[in-house]
Amino acid sequence: MVSYIIPTLWKSDNIHKLISSFNLITDTKAELIIIDNTNSPFTYPNDDRVKIYKMEQNLFVNPSWQMGYHYSNNDRVCIINDDIIFNVERFHNFILDNDIQAVCMTNWNKIDKDKDEWKAITINSPNARPAGAGQLMMVKTSNWPTLPYELKLWHGDDIIYYYNTLIKNTSFSYIEGMSVTGDQSVTVNSDVIPTKMKGTFTQDTLEYYKIMRILGLECSTLFPMGLKIAWNNDDDKMKLEYEKRLNKIING
Repeated sequence: MVSYIIPTLWKSDNIHKLISSFNLITDTKAELIIIDNTNSPFTYPNDDRVKIYKMEQNLFVNPSWQMGYHYSNNDRVCIINDDIIFNVERFHNFILDNDIQAVCMTNWNKIDKDKDEWKAITINSPNARPAGAGQLMMVKTSNWPTLPYELKLWHGDDIIYYYNTLIKNTSFSYIEGMSVTGDQSVTVNSDVIPTKMKGTFTQDTLEYYKIMRILGLECSTLFPMGLKIAWNNDDDKMKLEYEKRLNKIING
């Protein structure tokens, strides 16, 4: 069974389309966990499988994912951006009928409408996460990497992807023929996110690499190559240089 996790700031109306699509699922054990990072008055009384957890302040994405995982009750968890649109009911049935272990969105899913036939295609790139994968990503609950709540990191889907492919030896698939549309990145591009956190190199970048290194993950990322090289080669001088840059970002 699948637990769906959607962190939201209610910046996109597409989340309501996602909820409506989820409602069509007949599986009584399916659940939709919404992490409401605005503590809004929104409720959804018509389906007790939809669970809304209201936060006093914005937790940001990684802590929201971790909280959703904590409250999930199924053997699969699926993180979803609140601004995309796809057929949740068909996706759910396809995952269970084909016993999919790990799946994510890719650029191949950016098509206008669903094809008549869907097919699971193995992604043969364990060291390179497909672009946009974190907008829709499902893994086995037993393969979820628990991260510290305080990390408000970008590209947290990297850790989920590489933990599965490189540590758990679980390949991801994408679903050929499945359409994923919508606004995409509405929240990221809004004024809710501090400017200094919109860049590739943020105050959590160094902590992110520390965790990747501890997990023993070798991967391609969008973060500064110099930082990756420093950690791969235990270059303390370069590590210190990046610590100084982070300090400047945080303290000015």
